[in-house]
Amino acid sequence: MNRLILVVLLVLGLAALLVVSRRHRADLVAGLPPRIVCASQADALAQAGAAAAIPIRGTGSMAPYIPPAAPGLVQLDTVVAYAVLDPSATYESVSVGALVLYTTNWTKHHVLHQAALKDGLGWIMSGLHNERSETWERLTPASYKGTVARVYVWTPPAR
Repeated sequence: MNRLILVVLLVLGLAALLVVSRRHRADLVAGLPPRIVCASQADALAQAGAAAAIPIRGTGSMAPYIPPAAPGLVQLDTVVAYAVLDPSATYESVSVGALVLYTTNWTKHHVLHQAALKDGLGWIMSGLHNERSETWERLTPASYKGTVARVYVWTPPAR
């Protein structure tokens, strides 16, 4: 009988964890800015405005919202989207799900991920497609570069 109770509690605990995980993902997805699908890369750049457009590389960390680079292409060399920052946004206005451009110690490139959780050290960031959030480093006022207002993506031509 004790074993049965333990198994039932374990199953209920796993179910609760799954519900919380799905809810957290739903919160992140709901926080994403508008995604505009364009006919081509040139169209995306024109719509974003060349002066304001920030090229986004195809690492796949924000898939499917931002597509990864096509197979055979170098992820960090392949632009797959353009982002436009909200000029009125500040570090203080970051909220759960916000798509933020920032710097880190783990790459020389700017990173574009979502704010997942704020603690006493700053924001824990997470790529939508990543298995884990970046718990080893925080988004802080010093690393914050901007919050994305909208993203322009395109369907790559068929090979």
